[in-house]
Amino acid sequence: MAKKKKPSLEDRFFPVATIPKLNQPEKAPENPDVIKKIIQGAIQGAFQLKMPSDYDIKYKKLPKTLASDEQIQLVIHLIESLEPTNVIEAALASQFAITYIRGLKKAQGDHPTELNATIQLFEFGHQVLEALQKYRSKGAQQISVQYNVNQGQVVNIKNIKKEEPITLEGKIV
Repeated sequence: MAKKKKPSLEDRFFPVATIPKLNQPEKAPENPDVIKKIIQGAIQGAFQLKMPSDYDIKYKKLPKTLASDEQIQLVIHLIESLEPTNVIEAALASQFAITYIRGLKKAQGDHPTELNATIQLFEFGHQVLEALQKYRSKGAQQISVQYNVNQGQVVNIKNIKKEEPITLEGKIV
């Protein structure tokens, strides 16, 4: 009979019930334990939760979890919404989740010096999203070209009197 694995401290204090499935039909599935550790780290970082020390574990009664279900679900939904396809994308998505949640918490403060820190957090979150997009496009630079075509419509403005209205075809109405 196989022994049941004892849950780790992270599993006890940050219980992640559902592990998001990564969109990878052509590859072997990623290690779910790695993805779980990324999510647990994102929960800790986003809400600034600290693991209890060994002393606390031995001599004090600790709560069953340190993160609420709402906190866990918020982080999971933010990560899932970016649809990561591998561990690298999951790590970038977790960085975005951390900066977004911490930026929201800073934005709730009324102190003017915190405004700069809030803006920096949101700017960093935007940079993380750009890095994720670059990673997904394999670093290929995309150039968008727009053409404004006149379709042969020419108006000779020199020979028209100012009080006479014109059409796009250059004819006087």
